[in-house]
Amino acid sequence: MVFPGHFSSGCLRCRQRKVKCDEGKPRCQRCYKYGKPCLGYTDEFQFRHSSQKTRSHSTSSSTASTVSTDSTTSPPPTKEKKPEDASPKPVRKRVGASPHRNSLAIVRHPTKSYDDVSLCYFVRRFVSPDDGDGFPGHFSFLPGLYNHYKDGLLETATLSVAQLAAYNHLGGEELRTQSLRNYGRVIKGLQESIRSDHQAVDDAVIATILLLCTYKDFSGEGLGDPNEHAPGLFYLLEKRGPSQIGTRRGAELFLLALLRLQIYSFLHGDDTYTDPGAIATVIGIFDPLLRAMSMMSRTLSLRHRLCWFMQSNVPRQDVDSPSVASQRSTGSDEEHILIQECFDMLDSFNVWDHEAATYWQSTFEGRGIPTLLGEMGSGKMHYDAETACIIVLVRSARLILLQTMLLYQATQQSFEEEEGYDYGALWAESLPLLESDVRKTIDDMLASVPYALGDIDPSGMPATMIHDGAAAIIIVHSIRLVTHCAYATPSQTERAEIILTRMNSAI
Repeated sequence: MVFPGHFSSGCLRCRQRKVKCDEGKPRCQRCYKYGKPCLGYTDEFQFRHSSQKTRSHSTSSSTASTVSTDSTTSPPPTKEKKPEDASPKPVRKRVGASPHRNSLAIVRHPTKSYDDVSLCYFVRRFVSPDDGDGFPGHFSFLPGLYNHYKDGLLETATLSVAQLAAYNHLGGEELRTQSLRNYGRVIKGLQESIRSDHQAVDDAVIATILLLCTYKDFSGEGLGDPNEHAPGLFYLLEKRGPSQIGTRRGAELFLLALLRLQIYSFLHGDDTYTDPGAIATVIGIFDPLLRAMSMMSRTLSLRHRLCWFMQSNVPRQDVDSPSVASQRSTGSDEEHILIQECFDMLDSFNVWDHEAATYWQSTFEGRGIPTLLGEMGSGKMHYDAETACIIVLVRSARLILLQTMLLYQATQQSFEEEEGYDYGALWAESLPLLESDVRKTIDDMLASVPYALGDIDPSGMPATMIHDGAAAIIIVHSIRLVTHCAYATPSQTERAEIILTRMNSAI
């Protein structure tokens, strides 16, 4: 078997269209301009049998050699041969044998199963590599937990998510059908596993639920789906207790699960499941990474309480009754305390920025160091993808608190003035600072995105990251928050919408 020559190295779609490919990696720009997704590249080699050509060449060489020998060497005296003896009888055998050789020349290219193609695409695009320093990624534990020789819950859930991801990218109704079937099998098996105390606390069960949440992202059902997995996830995290963060895999599982619970809390306005077992709050005293997650949970709780006060104002016509006056007095005191807690929370974010820099330097060598508010876009520091994702998440929590406080001030100001509650002096000093912090927070988030998606490497150079889908899943809700922020500038909103479009295509 020999390689017949040079074949096109362009992408599959350009080869189908018979146009020249610019061979951009991982996707070519020609397909992007054409308006169709790039189907990627293949490393297939085409082979053909060379038996016929080799035999023909050997026969010709043998004949030429014989003629050359006869012309230079005198043959020994022999009897004269009859004319019919010199007839080329072997030619008939070659003609008769040619159909057999032609049948051997038909080579079928090996085909990969849909399962293998789906798994390879999912791992390549949505699983971040394990850098070995303990910094949490996105499903970086999955290759070590997945067993190719088993058909357990984790393996079936991984296959279901991978098939749906491949369907979104490549199409093919069979992929979608198989994905739905596997999803149903996982749901049924998961209900049985949770009934067992031993199986319920296994890493594979938590990983399976996280994969099902990712399935919701891929299917487009992750926004406000009432059938979320938050209650079950919260129950299992509490059951596993603080010891679950004692291993690298357990810590990453906990952080990813906690992030899912916080997203659920924000979308549904329900802070019931934000801090299972108060694990992040307690351990966060010693670990700034967990403290950041705890601060996000507390922010969501403050937001929920502020929204409750905004929605539960006593009607003005009943303000003269003694009971209403008493409620107003009590509510006013509670609101004072709540507003002070919100300002204290903003101070906590500033303190975290300082402490996180020291923690990163001593714990995660070689990674970018978190900066103070408003310094991300200065270009003085460059970041790895994982650190950039954490910065986006922490800044998004600050943004949630800032815009909730501004919304509270806007809705309460007129009512407070009419009823004689003078908070104007306090808000007059704080309002410009809050609005300025909103813009700085959004600038930091948008400046972090190119690092998170791998468009810029940790040295500050342009790059391409294969697993950009992993980062997109983690920060997509944070960027969506920017697009709906009433206090963002038009240019910030426009940039966020462009980024969000790219993330949605990646997911």
